[in-house]
Amino acid sequence: MQVVILERNKLVGRKVARLFASVGATVAVVEDPAQIAPVIGDADVICSDTFDADFVAEQVRAQKKLRGVLWTAEPMKRSLRHLVETTRIDHVLGRRDFESPPRAWEVLMVARRFMSPNATVPLSAYLDWGFSTLELGVASTADRDQAVVRIGEFITALAVPRRIVDMFGELAHELLMNAIYDAPIDAHGRAKYAGDRKADVRLADEERPSVKLACDGSKLVLQIRDPFGRLERSHVVDGLARGLAGGEQDRTHGGAGLGLLVCHNSTSAMFFDVARGRHTEVTALFELDMNLRELRTQAKSLHFWSST
Repeated sequence: MQVVILERNKLVGRKVARLFASVGATVAVVEDPAQIAPVIGDADVICSDTFDADFVAEQVRAQKKLRGVLWTAEPMKRSLRHLVETTRIDHVLGRRDFESPPRAWEVLMVARRFMSPNATVPLSAYLDWGFSTLELGVASTADRDQAVVRIGEFITALAVPRRIVDMFGELAHELLMNAIYDAPIDAHGRAKYAGDRKADVRLADEERPSVKLACDGSKLVLQIRDPFGRLERSHVVDGLARGLAGGEQDRTHGGAGLGLLVCHNSTSAMFFDVARGRHTEVTALFELDMNLRELRTQAKSLHFWSST
């Protein structure tokens, strides 16, 4: 895998290059778009800050095999425009400021998945060794409500502010609503329950989502997986773009369309992993060392993976 890193801060460029090189990639680092021409021809991936995203998008659109990765110290809205307009830019990594690299484990995860597209990412990849976990099965709307209660109890035991407990309860409820009402289809590919999101539903064994909640003391991770794999990239990036722009609610999937904004506002990073026809896995990560004021203004991450 050939990777080109366009980064105007030398130290940041070197750090990111080292992370990509650690998985076996060949890496070229440049500080200015004018230096790209000699190295872009054989590249598989191009990375840069969103400051240079217009240039990256131009390169990605010009070369069919090229994929783009962005990082930013700014709110998501500016970066998200490029995901909406350019389908092979699927990753935005938040960073603390323009002098800091993106989170090392997050860069490494992206690099490894580019190198090994069929690799399975375990929950432990998001956490430090020694974490605790809660696993729940959900077979009905009643189970959904009980799961939200159990999630609240788990987080309350961490002695964090009540607002974080409530925030993750709302997040879990929204993701489970999607997994229960929007994901299931019948033998003809028609949505079974999306028409009425207030109806009581009992799922068949093969329709049930799984819920995992884990914490290592510094990161809180919620992961919900359904067995259908129907989530479309456009629903994520276009829906979030509308939400951040304060536009109309998206009702195309039966819900009010506020779920993506709930996800964004409640997390530091969101990971959407779709194996078409097999599963959709949504992983939400929150950094516990960050206060809620910082959460509102921090640069956040968004990742979308899809395989057939």
